[in-house]
Amino acid sequence: MEANFYQAMLRRKSFHLFRNAGAGTLTPEELDGIRAAFEGFEPLVPEIRTAIRIVPASQVSFKHDAEYCILIYSEKKENWLMNAGYLGEQLDLWLVSRSIGTLWFGIGKPDEPGYDGLDYVIMIAVRKISDASQFRQDLSKARRKPLDEIWAGDTLGLAEIVRYAPSAVNSQPWFAQNENGTLTVYRTRKPGRIGIMPETAASYFNRIDIGIFLCCLEVCLAEKGLPFTRELFPDLADGKTERSKVAVYTLAK
Repeated sequence: MEANFYQAMLRRKSFHLFRNAGAGTLTPEELDGIRAAFEGFEPLVPEIRTAIRIVPASQVSFKHDAEYCILIYSEKKENWLMNAGYLGEQLDLWLVSRSIGTLWFGIGKPDEPGYDGLDYVIMIAVRKISDASQFRQDLSKARRKPLDEIWAGDTLGLAEIVRYAPSAVNSQPWFAQNENGTLTVYRTRKPGRIGIMPETAASYFNRIDIGIFLCCLEVCLAEKGLPFTRELFPDLADGKTERSKVAVYTLAK
């Protein structure tokens, strides 16, 4: 993880509209830099092959005023959606740290459902932001669940920031429990529709969301100087089970 990701977490917001972005545009060199950065990110599951394509926003179903959309593709293997979210959030924070506004756009339809033998996962809409004040200035104004709904035990100064990780329709499908320096992370589920998402879509996107959360958690752990080891678990459960264990972090003593 890059050292500047923590500051990017404090600044990032979802640009549902880019109307005040300014006149700046992404150069071919910057687009090449995005591709190179993605290739250098550490995956959650190294065995899963992934790739991105960058296309003009007008070429896909994004109808707002983004400049480009970054399409994420992946092999379909165990925890593939979690891995895509983990990599995608690194990209999200990398872009924000370079004054590029972002929006995870789950309902976007790609121009190509497959690429290099990989399946489409999700897209991130982007645009160069000329005015730094367009990024978030006060993190506390973002709407998030109360801490006791997403965390149990000593917060270690982590939960107060990691709770601002982005998620589909702000569903925040995570719960972390700290027991004597062991953090157990769960994907939480509720049967039925979540906001505008039907149950099947919620299950899909919330698996991406939990990867985003793990990325943000690890950024916060690094910022606090808390070394850890991580164990992943297959997120296979669905239906009416309230929680599915996805990861355990053991903090160094």
